[in-house]
Amino acid sequence: MKLYTPMPALQGASKIFNDRRLHKGDTGPVLIYFWSMSCVQCKQSIEKLKDIQARFENRLKVHAIHMPRNDQDYSMEQLKDTIQRLQLPFPVYADHELKISDAFQNLIVPAYYLFDEKQQLRFLKYGFISTKSLQQKIERII
Repeated sequence: MKLYTPMPALQGASKIFNDRRLHKGDTGPVLIYFWSMSCVQCKQSIEKLKDIQARFENRLKVHAIHMPRNDQDYSMEQLKDTIQRLQLPFPVYADHELKISDAFQNLIVPAYYLFDEKQQLRFLKYGFISTKSLQQKIERII
């Protein structure tokens, strides 16, 4: 995806946990986070995301897209347990058919897509990112 590309619809998930979907007409910045249960770096990043969501409260919506990387990642029961164990406060989309991943042209976890209030892509990062750097990007668009 290129900067200023409109945000694709978050449609095609096999299941949505902590369901608070984005609706047409919703406004405000959105952070889309692609992750996988089998990704160690992703689990570490989730703690940072929880802190970021708490910091920005109602000014930022965070949505996590679970993108399976291996056969074990397709277990809905294991995903549900992981979401509960990690105490994820944001919606988690089980993208088992990779429909959302395809819409975003995403192949890598972790991946961060930050959209502004007009739902246009303003920042994209794959792999590790520091909390401070991500907070600065969010603050610029809020």
